[in-house]
Amino acid sequence: MRLRSRAIQTFALALHELATNAVKYGALSAPEGHLTIRWRIEHEGDAPLLSLEWLETGVDDMPAVDAAPLGSGYGRELIERALPYQLKARTTYEMGEDGIRCTIRAPITFDH
Repeated sequence: MRLRSRAIQTFALALHELATNAVKYGALSAPEGHLTIRWRIEHEGDAPLLSLEWLETGVDDMPAVDAAPLGSGYGRELIERALPYQLKARTTYEMGEDGIRCTIRAPITFDH
């Protein structure tokens, strides 16, 4: 599937931010941590959507939840504001007791 370069760049930045935070503060920083990433193509009417779910678990010691890198900052701003603005995506970003859960659902626009 070929996607517009703008969509790829924006998704790549969001995934990079999620991965960076997971390594520094989340599931990839803890021996018991676990990261699940699921993606699929869904349809809303005739329009295809890219649906991505990022789920971190096993981060028992979450003191960083209230810290700026996880609570706010570029990554969260990108996911909650830039993706909806640039790609018309619907996103969630939740900090649970044992990790982050993020979902991104964005319409797919193909290059021609």
